[in-house]
Amino acid sequence: MIKIMQLLLIATLCILLYSCANVSVNRIGQNSYPRLNNNENVLLFTADNQIKDKYEVIGIISYNDPGKYQILTLADAIGPLKKMARWIGANAIIIDKSQPVKRGIYVEARAIRLLSNVE
Repeated sequence: MIKIMQLLLIATLCILLYSCANVSVNRIGQNSYPRLNNNENVLLFTADNQIKDKYEVIGIISYNDPGKYQILTLADAIGPLKKMARWIGANAIIIDKSQPVKRGIYVEARAIRLLSNVE
């Protein structure tokens, strides 16, 4: 019985830790791309001038996690941002804005499709 209570407590804490994060995407542009597989790499850039190839912006992704029970950094947002980028067919993201909120992080990024990597 104690083991069951411990497992329920751990499960509840995990839900609380992750329930506050919010990731959203606004598609932009006229082209639509298929979702990428979960194992496909999504490149990360912090400025336009780091990209040497042509690209198309296909969405704006926002990530907001107030870090209710933990202190968060930009690194904590990268996984959810890449996951959302894959979901709309983007193969790279450009971080445009990153700022602390309470103990957490707020990030805005452009989801882009690198045109040289498209077959």
